[in-house]
Amino acid sequence: MTKLMIAQSKKKSQRIGLFGGSFNPAHAGHVAMSLFALKRLNLDQVWWLVSPQNPLKSRDEMQSCAQRLRHARALLSSQKNIVAKDLETRLGTRFTIDSLRAIKAHYPTKKFVWLMGEDNLDTIHQWKSWQEIFLELPVAVFLRSEYSDSCARGIARAVFAKARMPLALAEDLADISPPAWVMLDNQLNHLSATQIRQSGKYTSKSNPSHEGVRKMVAKKPAAKKKPAAKKPAAKKPAAKKTVKKVVKKAVKKVVKKAVKKPAAKKKTAKK
Repeated sequence: MTKLMIAQSKKKSQRIGLFGGSFNPAHAGHVAMSLFALKRLNLDQVWWLVSPQNPLKSRDEMQSCAQRLRHARALLSSQKNIVAKDLETRLGTRFTIDSLRAIKAHYPTKKFVWLMGEDNLDTIHQWKSWQEIFLELPVAVFLRSEYSDSCARGIARAVFAKARMPLALAEDLADISPPAWVMLDNQLNHLSATQIRQSGKYTSKSNPSHEGVRKMVAKKPAAKKKPAAKKPAAKKPAAKKTVKKVVKKAVKKVVKKAVKKPAAKKKTAKK
């Protein structure tokens, strides 16, 4: 064996997290989950697979794939290890299972992990050949509180219950042969693409950096402070009224005593 062959055999395979979705639009929540996956799963990169068209979603509110890809790349302009790709468009695949097989064949030296949210775990049984997805790649699931109850009763979780790995093995998930999946312990992020579309912050083509999304996220803590500020102000008037009532009662008692005393002395004088 030559020195070059030895060096190549010792070189680690690149570990890639595949994060599929419509990204309609890509937002700060997607970035946060990707950054968490990079660290928690010990990945080298996360690839966003911007879907040409999700078979389970309507085209009505869907931007074109080119627009969604452009916005995603603009959002990731400062990220070195997260990349938005149009692999499904270039490979000509529509369903996840077909995309995963094509990507593995195209990049045989890389190790892949499929990344998805808890909401997808709940509905994955509706996907084409969904059980084969778990047999094709190890899977990491991002925690989403609003879907926790439904996912606990989900078909996929029940079918692959024995394949669930303890969280302690998360950083080695890319090296574990499927079926293997783990529920991550990421911080919850309630920002959603649907929420952004309904807010009207994604209508302008001149907003590739999603400044509107950042402003919307920044406003949330300020909204929470308003009720706290009103409570002390409401209590002060009530406290003053109580003090006034107590003082008035005390004054009345003193006046009554003062009035009664002279009357008592007159009776004694008559006797």
